[in-house]
Amino acid sequence: MKSVNFPAAREEQIKFVLSRLNQLQPQSEVDKYAIEQNTLFFESIRSVPRYINWLYGLRKHIRSEDLLEVNELLPELDEIFHEKMAEIERRPRPGIIRPVVEYITDLVKKTPISKRFRITSLGSGSMEAERQVIERLQQMGNTNRLTIVGFDIAPKARAYAEKNLHSLSGVRVIQEAGLTGKRLAELEYETKEQVLIVVSNNDIFTLSLDFAPHTFDLAMTALFLHHLHEATRTMLVKNMRDIAPQTLNYDGYQNEVVIPLLSLTGWHSPVFLNAAIFSTIRFPTRTEVSGLHEGAQITFYNHGHYRATFST
Repeated sequence: MKSVNFPAAREEQIKFVLSRLNQLQPQSEVDKYAIEQNTLFFESIRSVPRYINWLYGLRKHIRSEDLLEVNELLPELDEIFHEKMAEIERRPRPGIIRPVVEYITDLVKKTPISKRFRITSLGSGSMEAERQVIERLQQMGNTNRLTIVGFDIAPKARAYAEKNLHSLSGVRVIQEAGLTGKRLAELEYETKEQVLIVVSNNDIFTLSLDFAPHTFDLAMTALFLHHLHEATRTMLVKNMRDIAPQTLNYDGYQNEVVIPLLSLTGWHSPVFLNAAIFSTIRFPTRTEVSGLHEGAQITFYNHGHYRATFST
């Protein structure tokens, strides 16, 4: 299915998603469980009372480690999710990704003009935070050369990121398959624009095979870690410190206060609502966040997110 065929009316969207979920053939017990939980969710949001019952009833008993968001089960919904997510991320309030944008902007500003600053974004998705960084730097008249490499295995996410970034001026955006350190250097050499953005499909868990240690100045994730199982999440945070001397991880933590706000924000966009609420179920506790980012400086925000920064 292409996103252009997605219904406009809310109830029709729900029917469409339920129909597609019903057609899925689970490959494992985990898949089966995730499909069942998504089906229960989309059935519940057909009315406010049913949703409230689900929200404060069934939600409390979901196994977070076996949960998948609907766009993970149905990748064709990726663009629909990313479009809405980018719209939310651009709103000045509550400024969901502002902590990411401000931190990276300050890092680039402090970099000597003679040096090209390199950022790699793992599980890069829409790259909205990176787009806002570039926009802010341009508004400030910054003249630093900048390279941003986004790695994501989802083709639709990469396509949306390229589309999202093309609105910027003075920026070269390209897609590469299996990017290497050598190829990245070649692209930088031939790029005349101030900012080079490369979107690639490398496996983020084996980047040390493609790039020398500290190839990048900053390795980052933004609203991505909760998609991973605990062991994989821990491994990625550790590996990030090998490919860059500075790391930034930005994600959510368990915070019941934000649930009603997310529900109101996403009510008319069922796919986004699913991803937003299911993400809160998968988010770690504050204690788990501290354990995951050992040695990092961690800031917790009232809107249910945290920023963990580390420097070697």
